[in-house]
Amino acid sequence: MPEDLKKELSRPYGFLFTDKNSLINFLLLNKGQRIITVGDVVTETLRTNGIIPFLSIIDGKTKRNIKIDLKEDHLIKIRNEKSTIRLSSIKTIKDILNENYSKKSIILVDGEEDLLVIPVVLFGRDKDIIIYGQPNAGAVVIINNQLTRIRVKQILEKFYVKNC
Repeated sequence: MPEDLKKELSRPYGFLFTDKNSLINFLLLNKGQRIITVGDVVTETLRTNGIIPFLSIIDGKTKRNIKIDLKEDHLIKIRNEKSTIRLSSIKTIKDILNENYSKKSIILVDGEEDLLVIPVVLFGRDKDIIIYGQPNAGAVVIINNQLTRIRVKQILEKFYVKNC
């Protein structure tokens, strides 16, 4: 990821929820939609409130001590370095978000998960609810659609490719 994108990507790209009860109530009103979380805190918040996302992407690192029970879900381990989106990470996310995949899953990232919101948006379905953490602010909710995909694709086109 180019350095100049960091500031652009630090802004919330969706609805910022600063109160966890408002977030939970919003999700309960939108039952039936697939929920995808990116980040340890948002994943734990939903799970402790009885909402199990279709897909959660976590790295096990956060400012707080987070405990997520990984026993019940299909666990997939990947490697994804900071400020990077590995092609193998994109493929894994694309495969899980494929229409034919029905297992609820957790991707445990060795490295950093923050930028994996990008392939989630690109390969998610319309109306998927994508939630990611906004450090020191709350949780950002994106209701996926074609316009969001176009914007994210424009951001991804600014990245450069290198061998890892």
